[in-house]
Amino acid sequence: MLNSLFWKVSAIYLALLLVFTAIVLKIHIAASSNHALEVTQRLNHDLAQHTVGEIKPFLNGEVTEEAIGTLMHSMMAVNPGIEVYVLDTAGAILKYVALEGEVKSDRVDLAPVRDFIAKKEHDGLLVGDDPRAPGERKIFSAAPVLENGVARGYVYIILAGQEYVGATETLFGSYFLRLGGRSVLIALAFTLVFGLLAIWFITQNIERVLDGIRRFRAGERDVRIEHKGNGQFAQVATTFNDMATTIERNMDELKGLDKLRKELIANVSHDLRTPIAAVQGYAETLLLKEGTLSPEERREHLGIIVKSTDRLKELVDDLFTLSKLEAGQVKLDLEPISLGELVHDVVNKLRLHAQKKSVGLNIIMAKDLPIVEVDVKKIDRVLQNIIQNSIKFCGPGDRITVELDGNTEGVDVRISDTGPGIPADELPFIFDRYYRGRRSSTSEGSGLGLAIVKRIVELHGSTVKAISRANEGAQFSFSLLARKAA
Repeated sequence: MLNSLFWKVSAIYLALLLVFTAIVLKIHIAASSNHALEVTQRLNHDLAQHTVGEIKPFLNGEVTEEAIGTLMHSMMAVNPGIEVYVLDTAGAILKYVALEGEVKSDRVDLAPVRDFIAKKEHDGLLVGDDPRAPGERKIFSAAPVLENGVARGYVYIILAGQEYVGATETLFGSYFLRLGGRSVLIALAFTLVFGLLAIWFITQNIERVLDGIRRFRAGERDVRIEHKGNGQFAQVATTFNDMATTIERNMDELKGLDKLRKELIANVSHDLRTPIAAVQGYAETLLLKEGTLSPEERREHLGIIVKSTDRLKELVDDLFTLSKLEAGQVKLDLEPISLGELVHDVVNKLRLHAQKKSVGLNIIMAKDLPIVEVDVKKIDRVLQNIIQNSIKFCGPGDRITVELDGNTEGVDVRISDTGPGIPADELPFIFDRYYRGRRSSTSEGSGLGLAIVKRIVELHGSTVKAISRANEGAQFSFSLLARKAA
């Protein structure tokens, strides 16, 4: 419990609250003290002037000590907190009356005195030297002593002398205790209680988030944080829930990818083993029976080896191409071409292969097709893969047709055949990598051709689609964008 977030935050909050309370009290007491001093100075602003009128400190340039002493003692008897000084024009103390204590300075700085005399009203405190406490500044009242219009000196009265300070400190100590015992402590208690309640409410929400994170880390992938409203906690909870959903989905995808990887390794191992075994077997036969094989047999064995190496090369090439496409490492080398010319080239290359199976291969092309901007080698690969796939499944007498239609955005490509078609339960999966349907289980092929087609077409900003019905052939279609106007 002591290590919980609530107690840690509460301890910090309490420490800050105590520091803040102490600062506020100090500021309040200082302000109260200054207020009291300012009131005292304002009330006694003309005290020195009245004193000058009563005692006439100078007579023919000489200090009238007896009259000064009598009046000063009378004034201090009425108000023991004051200290009265008579100064010459240079600020030297000529006469003073102060109760117990020693006057430690023999002069007073006249700058504050002149400022006091020059202004009838003052904003804030105006302080001057305290001869009994050198270095300290006290409130005062001052007035010039004029004789025949000539300043002979000044009457300087400290309004908050040592006795005043001592009494004030005692009273303020008592005031502080009363204030702290009542108002401040009550306010502190209320603030502390409500603050702790607020911290508890906030940390409870945070604890819910932390608990959800801990449970999610422990393997509870379905844990989610319940929340209401649209506040910041709701945003945190929503963010966590979205993150947890994304992680869960990614983990499922990784599991699926891992399953595909294992299947891919198993299938590739099987497919690689077949041509490698053929190459090895016929090569060993050539070595073992080097002197006994006829030229026709040697050519037959060599032909099988070449065919197997071609098959091996094709499989490795497909794997390498698909891996680069799926890793996003392939960049298109776009160039403007006439798609009709490219289709004619591809069909001419595959026509002989189709004729060997007695499969017809035709082109239907609209006039004035727009120029498209594509990666020629990759679109050549797309066309070859789809047409070869159709040739593989078509039988004698079937036809394969490549249709090109133009529109304002580009060219629509459709490759259809009259073969046996694709079973409905297999159609959604034919573009998955290494997927081979039941009809292709004994046929040659890597199962990567249509997956490569799908990735290349997507790189060109389009989507390849397949439609088919059993015994009615299949059709593959996609679109290519026209060249952008300069």
